[in-house]
Amino acid sequence: MFKGLIVNADGFGFTAGVNRGIIETIEKGIVRSTSVLANMPSIDEVADLAKRFPDISIGIHLNLTVGRPVSPPDEVGSLVNEEGEFLGAAFVGRLLSGGIRMSEMILELDRQVERLLEFGVKPTHFDGQENKHLYPPFFIAAIKVAKKRGISMMRSHNRYLFIRTSRRGINVARYYLSHPRSLGTHSFARLLMLFAHLQGLRTADRLITPGYADESSKVSLRSWIGIIENLPNGINEIYCHPGYVDGRLADYTYYVKEREIEVSVLTSPELKKALARDGVQLMSFKDLQNI
Repeated sequence: MFKGLIVNADGFGFTAGVNRGIIETIEKGIVRSTSVLANMPSIDEVADLAKRFPDISIGIHLNLTVGRPVSPPDEVGSLVNEEGEFLGAAFVGRLLSGGIRMSEMILELDRQVERLLEFGVKPTHFDGQENKHLYPPFFIAAIKVAKKRGISMMRSHNRYLFIRTSRRGINVARYYLSHPRSLGTHSFARLLMLFAHLQGLRTADRLITPGYADESSKVSLRSWIGIIENLPNGINEIYCHPGYVDGRLADYTYYVKEREIEVSVLTSPELKKALARDGVQLMSFKDLQNI
């Protein structure tokens, strides 16, 4: 009857404001894990993060779409545009058309892990920017790098759609019947998790996903309390994006002002009360490794 919850804050290193928000949700809130964008300028704060919070897990947020590569652009030419930056929204089209070299993906992803290691941090797990790592060529490259670098865990993509109702099964079925594309992508992600497990990677049992089958949201305290109250048995994972708005953030993402709301929600005393009341244990990937 154990109920565990890994709350992972994505994108440490994105900007100084994102770092500040993540640190606050660790210090005052319920975040016990984070994943790092190794190619972004504010990664240099990760060494201090690891020293201040030795119990949290720090993973690598594999990224082939945002910012500039860690590698010299001329060594990963299929991944970048004329300005030497990642392709952004054009990445998927080039990937699926065969225009991106597997060797260059592996090289860049490996150097992102190496960059984190240079700061004295060995990543416990990996996930991906905008979940683009779920496209098969990227996924294969990510697993090759993870195995090379001894990264034994990753984000689960066995999605568990959160609905705050006693008739969850019926409502989830209705959602998937009316959204066949989501049914396809979520089912395919489950197959990828089976493949990852066969490769020796460990994951949480499921990924809690609000906002698909109802109006729940990660910027809603009520939704978070509902997630805690209805959490399934086993080890659950949910990711979040706390942060504070600064000048660089809007250049790279549309999800901006919501991050400050997430900081407020994730540090709410009501969440810790709900965790204690419902017997939910906060975890990190370090804890998962030891189970």
